Amino acid sequence: MKILKSLLVVALLFLIPITAANAQLPEVTTQMPELETVSINNADAGMLAQLPGIGKKKAQAIVDYRQENGDFENLDDLSNVKGIGKKLLEKLEGKISL
Repeated sequence: MKILKSLLVVALLFLIPITAANAQLPEVTTQMPELETVSINNADAGMLAQLPGIGKKKAQAIVDYRQENGDFENLDDLSNVKGIGKKLLEKLEGKISL
């Protein structure tokens, strides 16, 4: 029993400096900074590809659609592009603009 108590005391002595050192570390945030919205009428394929759920192919499809049909009149018109549905539009909400 004495050995167990001694080991416990030694373990606690090792933990105290670690706890104190951790208390002095600056807080690290993992939040990404808020980005401005991406204009679906002006952005190039590279910029569009950075949006969540939009890869290189969908980004190029958006640019191609825009070149063939003109600017989008509202954000819901983006669903006219092949591969972009209601769920993806919801995911893009607040991240895209005209």
